[in-house]
Amino acid sequence: MIAGDLADDEVEEIPAALLASDIGVTEAFAVKATNGLSFDLWVGVDLDDAELTDEELASILQIVVDENDLPTDSIKFGVNDVEGGSIDVESMMERLVPGVVEVSSSSIVWITTDGARDIIDTVNTEQS
Repeated sequence: MIAGDLADDEVEEIPAALLASDIGVTEAFAVKATNGLSFDLWVGVDLDDAELTDEELASILQIVVDENDLPTDSIKFGVNDVEGGSIDVESMMERLVPGVVEVSSSSIVWITTDGARDIIDTVNTEQS
């Protein structure tokens, strides 16, 4: 049996932090799913722009990593532009850190928390 916050499907802290950021997020969701005895975190973001910069991607991932209190290492992640079309985050992630995307399906990518941190570190290093 799962107790406390882990029993809820929605993860409210991540969307709230994304919406409060200055990234240009218009809508966001985060939902946990169980996979056997483990948890997966699904995060979706809608932007107020047609493009996503490396810095915005890193900022979004930083919020997800910082606000995630689930016992998981798997993040399913997708971003939509202002028109509702999927942004190709897989290509962005692979350009920044080759091999970081574990699986992709349509507009959703699966990465690990460590992979998200690698992307954040790479972008922060490039800005320095």
